Amino acid sequence: MSLNRSELRSWLMLMTGVQSLLDALDRQLRDDAGISHDDYRILGSLYRSPNRVKRMRDLAREMSYSPSRLTHAATRLESHGWVSRSKSNSDGRGVEVHLTDLGVAKAREASEGHLELVRQLVFDTQDPDQLDAAVVALARIGEAAETSRA
Repeated sequence: MSLNRSELRSWLMLMTGVQSLLDALDRQLRDDAGISHDDYRILGSLYRSPNRVKRMRDLAREMSYSPSRLTHAATRLESHGWVSRSKSNSDGRGVEVHLTDLGVAKAREASEGHLELVRQLVFDTQDPDQLDAAVVALARIGEAAETSRA
């Protein structure tokens, strides 16, 4: 099966747009807060979690990381004092990642410029109807991609 001309054009524009957005966000976070976009996503996920803690397996799934990749990222974040890891309190088998007070401060510091750029690049470039349609489309794409993994 192949893509027709219109589908190929749409696919390439989607990939270019997404990659350009991610590159701009990563550049801004590195320049302004000294943190990568991937590390910011981990800190943000922990920040929004109850008690600012998640099991490694759940965080890896959410981030679409292999366990090994998340272990390397957690080690890097731990070296900065932004997270800590411990055995799970609930069953003693799993490992939990905890956002430290330094991690909370780093997430907050990084959020200011990051959210400003998100507003500028995403929300200020679209009218509400365009944005609603894009959200629906991307949600469907994400669901289809998740289903294809199973």
